[in-house]
Amino acid sequence: MDITLSHITALELIRQAYFPKRLANSASCPTSLPDHMPRKAELIELVSANPLFKNATLPLHVLVGPDCPRNRTKLVCPHVFSATPPSGSFVSLAPGIRCVSPLLLPVLMAPHLTHNELVLLLAELLGVYVVNPSASKGLVQRARPLISPDQLRAFLDELGAARGTAMVRAALDETPVGAASPMEAKLYIRSTRGFSKGGYHFGEVALNDPVEVRRLSSGIPQFRVRKPDLILLSPGGPTRDPIPFRGVAFDYHGDWHTDPEQVKRDTRRGNELLASGIKSYVLWKKDYDNLDYMDSIMERARRDLGLAPRKLSRARAAKERRARKKLHAELERIDGVHWSGFPDNRRRVVADFGVSA
Repeated sequence: MDITLSHITALELIRQAYFPKRLANSASCPTSLPDHMPRKAELIELVSANPLFKNATLPLHVLVGPDCPRNRTKLVCPHVFSATPPSGSFVSLAPGIRCVSPLLLPVLMAPHLTHNELVLLLAELLGVYVVNPSASKGLVQRARPLISPDQLRAFLDELGAARGTAMVRAALDETPVGAASPMEAKLYIRSTRGFSKGGYHFGEVALNDPVEVRRLSSGIPQFRVRKPDLILLSPGGPTRDPIPFRGVAFDYHGDWHTDPEQVKRDTRRGNELLASGIKSYVLWKKDYDNLDYMDSIMERARRDLGLAPRKLSRARAAKERRARKKLHAELERIDGVHWSGFPDNRRRVVADFGVSA
């Protein structure tokens, strides 16, 4: 058996709890691609004998070499990869079974995704969360990101001009690193993207960054290190007028923040941040979805950071508002499970290699 799983199937496997331990073998995993399609008997053996595929969806996506005869069926969807895969492209799951690595996956997925989908896929790979619809909060946490931006850039350099690399480079420039949830990633995108593209165009941003908080609160040693979801850092310096705050933090609150003990922890954290020169804003989902509210909060944050007010013509202001509304709507449609380029993998689930709705 020689099967290399890719695309949606690879993403489903990468999201499994066991996967980070398998990454250690990626450097030594063979990089030659199969020259034949898997036979139905091999697929049945693969799924029935391996519990890793219990919740996989059909068709199974596989990667093959450019000379491989291929045709798509209800059970398997082949994808051709013509470039030479660098070391680290694949992860061994079992004898004869490989999965594309988190480094190669976004390159393969890029041609099938919108730009914003690709950014959020990268945010998950570079973050500490895993999209999991069956979990109580729709996600679970990882101990650490699967890959780093430097690792991905080095990998892209080795791939050269392979299809998808340019799209991944462009998306990586807009991707948050270390996000703890999809909503944090989306908030980062809205906060940092340019005005004409629907964002609020803040500059330096720290996401779940305890180092920056430690530095800002170093003069108050009894305070603990805190990790706000997002910190907007002031551009103020010795030549600028005094600014109200050294930074502004945004914390997105989901339903679990209504727990009385969590409310106490959130309040304590907000007070400590304020004492260290960071003004903290709390955003609930209804606030995040309210464009007028977000516009008002972001304008207030600009003043908090000492940024000059923007003077726009009525036409420019209306155009930027339409862009903000469009970006919010596009990000809301992305759930990490359904992807625009894969419309056929929604309701077919592998269960003893039968297909159920």
